[in-house]
Amino acid sequence: MFNEEISRQYYMTTEQILAQLDSRVNEMYRITDYITLNPSVSQEVMKLNEQSSSYERLKLEQLLDKEIYQVRLDAPEIMGIRIYDLKGNILNLGSFSGRFNNFNSSYLNETLTRLIPTGGEYVWSRAEENDFHQLNTANMVVAGRLMRTIDLDTYGTMLILFNNSLFESHMKDLRVHEDAVAYLFDQEGRLLYLLNDRTYVEEPKLGDFPSLGSIVRKENGVSYMYTRQQSERVGFTLVSKVSLAQIQSESRVILQVAVVSALASLVSLSIIVIVISRILLRPLGNLVRGMRHVRAGKFDARVPIQSKDELGYLGESFNNMTSQIENLIYEMYERRINEKEAELKAIQAQLNPHFLYNTLGMFFWKFYMLGDERSARLINNLSEMLQYSLEPVQQMTTLRDEIRQIHNYVEIQKERYPDSLTVDMNMPEEIMECRVFRLLIQPIVENAFIHAFRDKKTDRRLVISGYIQSHSDAADPSLVIEIRDNGCGMSQEMIDGIMMAASAPPTDKRNRIGTGSIIRRVELEFGPPYGVDFESVIGQGTLVRIKLPYLRLEREDR
Repeated sequence: MFNEEISRQYYMTTEQILAQLDSRVNEMYRITDYITLNPSVSQEVMKLNEQSSSYERLKLEQLLDKEIYQVRLDAPEIMGIRIYDLKGNILNLGSFSGRFNNFNSSYLNETLTRLIPTGGEYVWSRAEENDFHQLNTANMVVAGRLMRTIDLDTYGTMLILFNNSLFESHMKDLRVHEDAVAYLFDQEGRLLYLLNDRTYVEEPKLGDFPSLGSIVRKENGVSYMYTRQQSERVGFTLVSKVSLAQIQSESRVILQVAVVSALASLVSLSIIVIVISRILLRPLGNLVRGMRHVRAGKFDARVPIQSKDELGYLGESFNNMTSQIENLIYEMYERRINEKEAELKAIQAQLNPHFLYNTLGMFFWKFYMLGDERSARLINNLSEMLQYSLEPVQQMTTLRDEIRQIHNYVEIQKERYPDSLTVDMNMPEEIMECRVFRLLIQPIVENAFIHAFRDKKTDRRLVISGYIQSHSDAADPSLVIEIRDNGCGMSQEMIDGIMMAASAPPTDKRNRIGTGSIIRRVELEFGPPYGVDFESVIGQGTLVRIKLPYLRLEREDR
C-alpha cells in the first residue's frame, strides 16, 4: 500500500509538470501567432524584392523588431527569430538571432524541409552537437512554422530559437530525485529535451517506452517506475523514470518530517490551549474560590474583575450579592442586638418585679381603704405601666394596648400639672387593632414632657392621633400616628442630629429606650417608605409622624 501511494504521488507530480509545460508552450504559440498574423509584418515581408540589398533588409529588420517588441517581453525564452520569405530573403530578429549562424546549414535546411508539407503547424527540432559550428550554442531548441495570412496565403517561413529554460523551468521539480530521468518528445515522437540521462549511447525512441500510464520494471536488479503522459493541447509526451528505492527513501524522510512537524504542532497547540485556558478560566477559578469562602461563612469575600465579558459580569454580580448579604446580616445582627439590649435594660429595671408589684399593690389597697381613690388610681396606673414595660420588647402588641399605657402615663403627668396640661387622643376604632411595636409611642410622649414642656409653665397641649393613609399607586395602605405638642420646638440642625444619631450603632449601653431607638427599629424592621419624621418650628411646637405598615393583629397572635 505504501508503494502504491508513493507511486500515485509521483505520477501526479509528473502529470502536473506536463500540464504546466503544455500551458506554457501553448502560450508561446499564441504569442508567435501575433507575428505571423500581423498584417504589418506580412505586408512588409512581401514588399521585399528578390535582389533586395542588405541595407533594405536591415531597415526592415529594425522595423519588425519594433513590431515584435511586446512579443519579446511576453516570451523571454525566445532567443531569436529568423524569417525566410518566398523570394530568398532572410531576416534575423532579436538580440540573439545571430545564433542561427552557429547552426550547420544542413540542420536548418532539414527543419525547413519538414515544414513544407505542414499546414502551418509547428515543427520542433532538437540540435545535436554535430549540428553546430560552435559548441556554446547548445541548450537550445528550434521550432518552425509556415507564415500565413488570415486568408491562409503563405508568405514565408519562420524559425524560432528557444532557450532550454522553456523546458528546464518546469522540469526542475524532478531534479529533487537524484536518479530521476525524464524525456520530452514532440507530437511527432522526436526527442526535444533530456533530463539526467548521461548513459545513453543512441538517442532514445518513444516506442522504446511503455504505453501511457505507469509501470514498474526491474533493471539490473533495481526496480524502476516508468510514467508516460501526453499533453492535451500541444501533443508533447513526457516519459520519466525513477527508482522506487529513491522515492521510498525520500518519502520516509518526508513522512518523518511530517510526523515531527505534527508533533511539534500538537505541542505548540497544547501550550497555546493551556495558556488561553488559564487566561479564560482564571476569572472562573476566582469565582469558585469566592463561592467556597462564602460557603465557609466569609461573606466579605470579593473576586477581582479582570474583563468586561460574561465572566466579568458574573464576578460583578457575585460581588454585589455578597455585599448585599453582608449588609443584611449586619442589619439583622444589629437589630437583634438592639432588641436584646432593650430587653435587658427593661429586665435590669425590674429591681425584683414581684417586690415592686407587691409594694404597689399594698399602696393601692392602703389608699383605697383610706378612701383616697385618686392616689389609688395613680398607683394602679403606675403598676400597669411597669408590667407593660417589663414584657419582651420584640413582642408585638395592638395600638389599643399601647394607647392604654399612654393614658396611664398621661394620668400620672396630669397630677404633676393639674391645671396646665391638655391631652387629646384621636384614635378611630378601625385602627385600634393594628399591630405596633411595644413602647412605640411612650418614649416620644415622654420626650415632650422632658424637653418640649421644659420651660413652659402653662397651656401645655399634647395631641395624639392616628389614621389610615391610602396611596394612589394601588400600594398597601399605611398606618400613620402623629404626636403634636406646643412646646419649645427644634431647629433643623437638632432634627438632623437626632436622625444621624439614630442611624449610628448605639455606643452607650446604659441608654434607655428613646426616640433614636424607635427610629432605628422602624427602619430595620420595615425599611422605606416607612419611618419616623419630624416637623418643628421653634417656639411653636413639634410634630412627630410615625408611618407603619397597616397590619392588623389577629386574636391568636396576641
